[in-house]
Amino acid sequence: MQRRDFLRITGLGLGASAGMLGFIPEVLGAPFGDFPTAQVGQILPTASRAKRVLEIFLYGGLSPWETLYFVPEYGTPTDPQYPNQQFYTFGGGGPDSVAAALAACGLSAEPNGVPFAPDANGKTVNLGPFAVTLRNRTDLTDRMRLLVMRHDLEPHEAAIPLALSGKRVGLPSLAGLGAHIQRFFNDHGDGSRQSPWSYVFSTGGLPGDNVLAAAATGFHPGTARPLLIKVDSAQALYNLLARSAVGTTTDRQKYDAAIAAYVNRYQDQLRYPGAPDPLRSPRFSDLAQSAVAVSHADAVATVLDPSLFTPLSGNVCGDASSQDIPGMSLKIAAHLLTHPTEPASYVCVSDTGLIEASGGGGYDTHTDNSHDTARNFKNLLDSLAAIINTPGEGNPAKISLDDTMIILNTEFGRTPVPQQGGNGRNHHPYGYVTALIGGPITTAQKGVYGAIGPDGMASTWVTPAEGRIAALLALGIYPFAQEAFFVSDVQGASTEADAITSVTLRTLGYTV
Repeated sequence: MQRRDFLRITGLGLGASAGMLGFIPEVLGAPFGDFPTAQVGQILPTASRAKRVLEIFLYGGLSPWETLYFVPEYGTPTDPQYPNQQFYTFGGGGPDSVAAALAACGLSAEPNGVPFAPDANGKTVNLGPFAVTLRNRTDLTDRMRLLVMRHDLEPHEAAIPLALSGKRVGLPSLAGLGAHIQRFFNDHGDGSRQSPWSYVFSTGGLPGDNVLAAAATGFHPGTARPLLIKVDSAQALYNLLARSAVGTTTDRQKYDAAIAAYVNRYQDQLRYPGAPDPLRSPRFSDLAQSAVAVSHADAVATVLDPSLFTPLSGNVCGDASSQDIPGMSLKIAAHLLTHPTEPASYVCVSDTGLIEASGGGGYDTHTDNSHDTARNFKNLLDSLAAIINTPGEGNPAKISLDDTMIILNTEFGRTPVPQQGGNGRNHHPYGYVTALIGGPITTAQKGVYGAIGPDGMASTWVTPAEGRIAALLALGIYPFAQEAFFVSDVQGASTEADAITSVTLRTLGYTV
């Protein structure tokens, strides 16, 4: 196998390839993610923690008004301050209306949602009509917690890395959730596992939007890099994993041994005569991890069955595509998260829609907000519901909410008013929602944290950094380290203990 081709297909550079898998103990320091003695009492109880996380990134910016956050009394046509806003922007009749989009999806034309829970302002938040699949699965909504989010970055290329890492562009510590999780399990493992703990599926979108921040490693070593898979190139990846250019199994073993000898010789050149340890060299560490990653290709091939990459077509709301990338990605995600011997601890799926919206991604609806949001959100939720066990089902190939937390994340919402009088919505980071389903979220934690007011602005909210911290806490990973987060990332906190207490209560609904 040509190493350059292997790294190119997996989406990894030399410095990142090690994060696929592999473990070189001397490269790593003390275990990442351990709770200090003073904070061990703040760890979620073992029975309440998630064992793994499925994150779905709703790329483009999901409009909350028709989906997850519909307050019926806001923005009505007779509202004296904000008429025809939020849900009611396209609530009337006509080809651009919510009713027309529902009709195209073969759904009831009734515009009202289903009551879910009160927000921080005491207003009942409804699940909107485009969330019909969720509304029909009360086992999911009974274990769902909506977080009102807010930040101040309107461009995709700045907001997406913030949403996926909790860090602003330019910070050297910017790392995706998958890197933290991969690092944690690497540091706490015995080194025998050869397949990754974390995977990121990425296909479509604009390179400048920085969606690959989901696989960024920041200050973590190369071993923390998740395996990045482009679903529409996955068969090529699988072919490369066979390493046919190297030859038979015996030939591959000889090749790997030769590379290891060269790496060890290089390491010796970094050692002063008589010194027990070599000099620290990030480039050497990357090289060493790359060699380990390539030698473990067989383990990756064993986990990634080629049948998973068979193209799936989709037909939703009157629109058809020969490749349903979100559906394919979620099918593979379920396989990885439920693998019988080496289950993944984190999988991130980028939802670019059955068909991309006008601005790109699945939800950048500068035009055709109603139809495109209805189509792509329904497609996503239908595919998601299909891989989650229903009550009493117990299918081992499907996800169980008892051990897996699902995150519906997005970079921002959409404006509560139309864009320039058209049928779309612009970017709106000042009040939107993300969702946590399952894992530590039970019926006791179900609800809404925060509130969006009648002006469309969040009055109480969670920051993207706090959302990332919450995911780590849900897994029992201590989030405060130079590779991760600081007390200043948590609103109003002055100590690490205060920060954990605040985030755990507000985001996960637990008192610790």
